[in-house]
Formats: sequence, C-alpha cells, structure tokens
Amino acid sequence: TKDGKYYVAGLGLSMEDTPDGKISQFLVAADRIAYINPANGNETPGFVMQGDQIIMNEAFLKYLSAPTITSGGNPPAFSLTPDGKLTAKNADISGHINAVSGSFTGEINATSGKFSGVIEAREFVGDICG
Repeated sequence: TKDGKYYVAGLGLSMEDTPDGKISQFLVAADRIAYINPANGNETPGFVMQGDQIIMNEAFLKYLSAPTITSGGNPPAFSLTPDGKLTAKNADISGHINAVSGSFTGEINATSGKFSGVIEAREFVGDICG
C-alpha cells in the first residue's frame, strides 16, 4: 500500500469444471502488461495493455468483428458504424458501386451513362441529342 491505496501484481492459473466442459485460465493482475521480443534487440513493445486499452503497432487479423471502426485523428478521417454508415474523407473508390440514393456536389466525369428519370440542368454544353 501507499497513501492508503492498495497495489497488486500477480499471476493466476486455474482449471474449472463448467456445464460445457473444463475451462482453463491464465490471469495476470497488473496495471500494465507489455510484450517485448528480446531476441531482436528491439526495446519497443509490440503489444501493451494499460487500463482498458490494448495498443499494437501492427496487427494482422484474419477476421475482425467490431461494433464501430474509427481512424485516428481529430476529427477522424474514416468511420464505419454498426448500421453500415461509412464516412470517409478524401476517399478513392474503384470498382462497382450500388446506391439507392445520394447526392454529389462538385464535378462528375463519366464516359457514358443512362438515366431513367428527370434531368434538370441550368445549362447544357455540346451535343446532347447524340
């Protein structure tokens, strides 16, 4: 203890019988956990857990399930919400895009296209009758 506050660090191993079978546990009690690879001489941890955060410089995930994904920065440049709303600033998107509705501001360049509704414009330039 220090100044009336308790501190603890420790390791725990357990085996537990549950209705679904045995469960083994390896528990660590610490304010911070870090993994360093002494073989490569790098003193920068590849993984740190502190408080409610896990910090990794790089991660390779085969499958990611996340309620919300947000990039760093303030404001974030990229976010994806559970309902599928994607917000991306300065996006470069290629391939096929399907959309039910939307709006564009600025310039649109295309080589061909079809419209099955009303087109409204203040001005036409060039041959519009084809």
